[in-house]
Amino acid sequence: MYQPNPASEFRVKFDFRVDFTNGGDVEGHDFLLDLERADVSDAELARMIVEAMNLARAGPVRISRKRVVRRGLHDDTVPPGRHAPGG
Repeated sequence: MYQPNPASEFRVKFDFRVDFTNGGDVEGHDFLLDLERADVSDAELARMIVEAMNLARAGPVRISRKRVVRRGLHDDTVPPGRHAPGG
């Protein structure tokens, strides 16, 4: 099961769409998940998305613009003067 790891060296930044078996969908853009190694297959990433978001009745998952980055070497922080969602 996917578990976030704030100490991980790598993260994957990607766009996705999950279609639900009972209708509807959810999309994410520039989504970030922690990785334990420097690569991840689309199938592994699809499983991680469903587990991380606890998506019941998830159907097909489409991944696009996938890029593995080292933590801290990409734009994953909230710009000064802006608040993180929910903050």
